[in-house]
Amino acid sequence: MVAQSNLFHTLRFEHDSCGELVNLVENELIHRLNVLAKAQALESWPLLSPGEVRGLGIYGGASGVWVDKTRTQEFAREGVAVGLLHTGRHYDDDIDESGVLYHYPTTQRPESRDNNEIQSIKNAKSLKLPIFVIRNVGVRKKIDLAWLNDFDDQLRICVLTFHGVNPDTNTYRSPQEISTLPIFGPRKKSTVEILRAERDPLFKFNILKRFQGACLVTGINVTEMLDAAHIIPVASGGTESSENGMLLSASAHRALDSGLWAINPLSLQVETKKDGPNVQRMKLLITDLSHQANKLNLEALEYRYEKLFLQGVTK
Repeated sequence: MVAQSNLFHTLRFEHDSCGELVNLVENELIHRLNVLAKAQALESWPLLSPGEVRGLGIYGGASGVWVDKTRTQEFAREGVAVGLLHTGRHYDDDIDESGVLYHYPTTQRPESRDNNEIQSIKNAKSLKLPIFVIRNVGVRKKIDLAWLNDFDDQLRICVLTFHGVNPDTNTYRSPQEISTLPIFGPRKKSTVEILRAERDPLFKFNILKRFQGACLVTGINVTEMLDAAHIIPVASGGTESSENGMLLSASAHRALDSGLWAINPLSLQVETKKDGPNVQRMKLLITDLSHQANKLNLEALEYRYEKLFLQGVTK
């Protein structure tokens, strides 16, 4: 059943009762699940042709967000997003088999149109409706049914997950809150499990929020240039808890995993490998991280520093 509280403040309704709204939304949910079933019944599944995708009504526009206003504007002013096109052209690392980190549209069109498309994505979360995520695979289209898990307007990103009928709300916690999320998990993981964890879109979303969209050691704040780095590597048993993460530029992340630098857990100063490049050469502009003490997990830093960095162990 669709949650009824607060919906009237964010969505436009032309109906006399909340019950009628619920019926409309539940019918739309059934419609989207039926569309998925039809897609899965095609011989070409899971890689559909563009014509099949359009024929099913999964995607029908030229922009990244497809909103079928004919079906959905009746219960949401901006409509409800039906499909999101992820080309992988710019953000290939932001999608895996568990979900996708989707960047808000920023185009040369009128700002109101981009804003309406963003709101149509949020409307899907408010109404608990899934959205189809379309990926280009050669000339074919791979389709996943996704649920909007969380969003951040300041960073202009949202995260959608593929598993479950309707996943639990994101468990992101701010650095000011006491976190009970573990930083260690099972030590034995397969290569596939390690790669999946390292590319987890939800982990990246939470780390972007935790560090307010800026690299810890370079100050770079261009989302497309940033990585969510595990302090304790996944291969060493590190989890996807936001307590076990730092936001780094891609180059700083690679240098970290190569054992070229680490954070001293006592001083919170960046230290470099004795016979390696210095911070100037690696463009690490911020080396005193004491002002970030509330965002860094000291236990995780200690493990990285003592068990990996000082021992010369790389990822």
